[in-house]
Amino acid sequence: MCINSIKKKDRARELIKKNQRIFKCPVCSGTMSINDLNSLACDSRHCFDLSKKGYLNLLTSNNAPVYSKELFESRHKVCRAGFYEPLIEMLSKIISQYGNRICKEKITILDAGCGEGSHIYDIFKRRKGNSKDTFVGVDISKDSINIAASNNTDIIWSVADLSRLPFHDKSFDVVLNILSPANYSEFNRILSDKGIVIKVVPGSQYLKELRETIYNDKEAINYSNNKVIDYFSQRLDIVDIKNINYKFAVDEELLPHFIKMTPLTWGKSTESLNCIFQKNISSITVDLAIIIGMKKNSNL
Repeated sequence: MCINSIKKKDRARELIKKNQRIFKCPVCSGTMSINDLNSLACDSRHCFDLSKKGYLNLLTSNNAPVYSKELFESRHKVCRAGFYEPLIEMLSKIISQYGNRICKEKITILDAGCGEGSHIYDIFKRRKGNSKDTFVGVDISKDSINIAASNNTDIIWSVADLSRLPFHDKSFDVVLNILSPANYSEFNRILSDKGIVIKVVPGSQYLKELRETIYNDKEAINYSNNKVIDYFSQRLDIVDIKNINYKFAVDEELLPHFIKMTPLTWGKSTESLNCIFQKNISSITVDLAIIIGMKKNSNL
């Protein structure tokens, strides 16, 4: 094992040990702790090893990957180019305002469905002054968490199932769910009494330059998030909805990564994908809704 891997693993171990109280065994729901063998284990001896990269795999069965490693690598490059930067600024501001309102010294933040980790890491960097905050990123994809853990060691990374999150009740003050499927039963369970869920969903104009090129039918082109927002409101009380809309300049080098990172292009012919390049797209629209919710009948 190289020195860099040892340092990553040691850093991850200390971070997990410091926050081991939030973990519950995904097999028996028992309390867990990190042991001398760099494993997270419960009293019933269900044991989960810390990887060389410094992440935990808390899945109890092998899941076939839904998204490819290539998709996450492209998404990482697009994020690093600053595509979501205005969104990250707004999310960071929302979290800061929430922290000030509840007057809590330490906030515990989970990114549920974090992908390759860019969003929560960018939020972490903006909140670096709040050194007592705890950041956790989970995704069901091992490939995505492997990329996340390879790029930073300041966040607890775990491969986990959103339908059975390996955390105790009321462990998190903020649950982020950014352009990802949700499990509101689990979100309600792990959310603190005054905690907030922040869900980001596409607006009608999101990636419209790609959708207008790829699809012919109006239903696919004219997307609406009304059903998603309505479903959210059935599970949580909506505190606020904020909208963000801007254009991001793209070049020939970055455009292929936009095509690879979005499920919009899945199953499309080479001819359809070539049309995107022939259109000479110079900018792509970001149109997102940020839904902020709390547990039913909670008061902030």
